Amino acid sequence: MKLFRQHSHFPPKALSTLAPDDRFLTHYVAYHHFRSLGWVVRPGTKFAVDYLLYNRGPVFAHAAFGVQVVPSYTDPYWFETLERRDIVTRKRKEKDWWWFHCVNRIQTQVIKTLVLCYVDVPPPHKIDGKDVGTVLKAFKIRETAIRRWVPNRTRD
Repeated sequence: MKLFRQHSHFPPKALSTLAPDDRFLTHYVAYHHFRSLGWVVRPGTKFAVDYLLYNRGPVFAHAAFGVQVVPSYTDPYWFETLERRDIVTRKRKEKDWWWFHCVNRIQTQVIKTLVLCYVDVPPPHKIDGKDVGTVLKAFKIRETAIRRWVPNRTRD
């Protein structure tokens, strides 16, 4: 797992600089979660999301869902020191209300349901030096499906 994480950056990063909320790791956890539930997962860059979820595959039908991976920091470790708290606050501000509104509007226009996939990031000591299975179990996934309400479409 360390080798994959290290070489997911260009140029490869030193092992000491890898964090548990590394983009590769959080996105792989989400990818693995949806694959284990039987979804066909494909990149969603074209529709401003991280992944598209297909029931059987792109050959058979359009994607029903667009997935956006959002790291979540619920473990008390992330709030023990002022430095860690500042890092979490800064990362939470990266995806603000305007970003969310734009992504949701795009998903509505292409007739997909937006799924926010919150990946709870564990403390570093829970994933360092562990095998892939143990690392994946340390992360928790929460999903929220969001649909835009359009008044003209819901009239009686």
